[in-house]
Amino acid sequence: MLIRIFPTLVEVAGLFGDVPHEGHLPGLEKLFADEEVMAMFGGIRPPGAAKAFVQRQRAHWRDRAFGVWFFRDLETGEFAGWGGIRHGDAAGDDLVELRYALRPGFWGRGCATEISKLAVQLGFENLGLPEIVAVAHVKNNRAEAVMVRTGMRFDGRINRAGMPHVLYRINGYREQALSA
Repeated sequence: MLIRIFPTLVEVAGLFGDVPHEGHLPGLEKLFADEEVMAMFGGIRPPGAAKAFVQRQRAHWRDRAFGVWFFRDLETGEFAGWGGIRHGDAAGDDLVELRYALRPGFWGRGCATEISKLAVQLGFENLGLPEIVAVAHVKNNRAEAVMVRTGMRFDGRINRAGMPHVLYRINGYREQALSA
């Protein structure tokens, strides 16, 4: 029997990622208070939202044995954001969704792309997922560019939380190799 393993600790693009825990709360609260970042997620969130977010992410790891990692800069220890894959409700379906959000100081450095590529690769190779989707607000050009660089294809527009979003998909590597 094949044991499916998704790592709880990763190092990518100068960042260290691990399973969400309360040690990440101060950095996550800063990210939730950042108007530029949170504009794409429906607006800033109060400090109490960070604890609930950490608890939801930990529950996903506990229930599914994979999820998003929370990242810190390897040199400074500064909280960078989160990224990985988890079950989501994109387009009304229960699909595995690529998710990421980084603080502005980490934008333009390739971090989101490298995190996304790693999460997608591990989802296919380690978990045997047939497909992964990603969703971004229609005005979030940076997120959409990450999806493209990750190898995803545009699949249409959807409404999420009352806002217009784009939906991207990528099929498992085996299926891609067969169709190429």
